[in-house]
Amino acid sequence: MKTIETERLILRAWTPEDTPDMFAYAQSPLVGPAAGWIPHKTIEETKEYLAFAIKQDETWAIVWKESGRAIGSVGLHGTGVDTVRELGYVLHPDYWERGIMSEAAEAVIDFGFTELKLDAIRVVHNVINRRSKRVIQKCGFRYDGLLRCNTRRADGSVSDDCTYSMTRAEWEAGPKEAQYYSFMQNRACEYFPCHKTIDPGHFNCLFCYCPLYRIEDCGGNPTYLANGVKDCTNCTVPHFHYDRIVAKLQEYNA
Repeated sequence: MKTIETERLILRAWTPEDTPDMFAYAQSPLVGPAAGWIPHKTIEETKEYLAFAIKQDETWAIVWKESGRAIGSVGLHGTGVDTVRELGYVLHPDYWERGIMSEAAEAVIDFGFTELKLDAIRVVHNVINRRSKRVIQKCGFRYDGLLRCNTRRADGSVSDDCTYSMTRAEWEAGPKEAQYYSFMQNRACEYFPCHKTIDPGHFNCLFCYCPLYRIEDCGGNPTYLANGVKDCTNCTVPHFHYDRIVAKLQEYNA
């Protein structure tokens, strides 16, 4: 496992000495259930899992430079196709909402395409996991579809997953030219990646400049507030439907 360094992080191979750090987040009820697994009850459970992860050699420990402690994990997992991997990640709740997971994920994505010569990277999140969705969107993945009844959750229920992918060509184009997300990520904005908000999982740059905002019949599902303001909070059209947006704009400007 090659060590990767970013501005705030060191991504390195796990060691048995990292067991207490992994247990610190693996025991949290905020972490496992959102990803579909039961929080660790004992440090022995974490020790056993960490031994498996070390042997599998598909994940990096996310180390916070300031403390030198492992605060999460990020990996590229096998899919059955040699040149396609699946991105996976987890982060201690104390470090949420700082852009840390996106920083780690982007570094690993770059590693996958440059060092591993991958053709594509996939990623999946449970429909309720809004934080994971935000990381995926910020990294520039393209939404592929809904996997219905795909995950049995820790409480025994079955729920849906959302699946995304990024090809080598899309990665090489970069976020500014990634057509499916050109209406979502304004990286030149001084507030990017996100304004401070009560509900960051429901906020992104779409709400500043959706290209269909001024069109009454935009094809989305907006509501209108009492003061006449068009509220697009629940609209998903700009997230994943670039072609529909372009067609609507052409129709409007015809």
